[in-house]
Amino acid sequence: MNRPNPASPRDDELIAAYLKGQTEAFGVLFQRYKNGIFFVVRNYFHNRERAEEVFQEVFLKLLERLDHFDGSGSFRGWFFTLCRNHCIDRLRQQARRHETPDSQWRHEDDDSQATPIARAANEAMPADERAYDRELAAHLEEAIQKLPDEQRETFLLKERGGLTFEEIAQMMGVSINTVKSRMRYALESLRRGLRHKPFVKEALR
Repeated sequence: MNRPNPASPRDDELIAAYLKGQTEAFGVLFQRYKNGIFFVVRNYFHNRERAEEVFQEVFLKLLERLDHFDGSGSFRGWFFTLCRNHCIDRLRQQARRHETPDSQWRHEDDDSQATPIARAANEAMPADERAYDRELAAHLEEAIQKLPDEQRETFLLKERGGLTFEEIAQMMGVSINTVKSRMRYALESLRRGLRHKPFVKEALR
């Protein structure tokens, strides 16, 4: 039986392997994309429990739709578009059911509800370094959340999801120049918002 190259199999190789019954190939795809997909989901759902639920739904939907990927473009762009569309659908369902807005679920003083950025500090660090890292993460997270929706989404997709400008343009259905403009404005806004915090400003240069 042919198996995907364990070194660095391409996405299309993994998809073909999975569709042929090699279930471990999907595990490789999961490990490759889990962090980026989770960042996208958290952009829409700040409550961790809700985000984890939607995160699992996205990968279940991927399993259902994997044979729909025709290989004509970037799988990463296709997958992130699937993720974004599912998040939007879930928000619409939430609105129709008059559920509590996700922003009201979040508890800023609860570490279990913190975003991946806010939980970035390594618990193995010395206490003073950990406190500094948490303060840095908190300032960055606050500044990112204040960005306009389209700028915030573009920034997170590029910097956290690792997508290219072309893939983000495909995902959002806009031109590459529009994506680049949104990214530029996002970075300018972050620099302005953090200019009085030198230790944060260095990270944005």
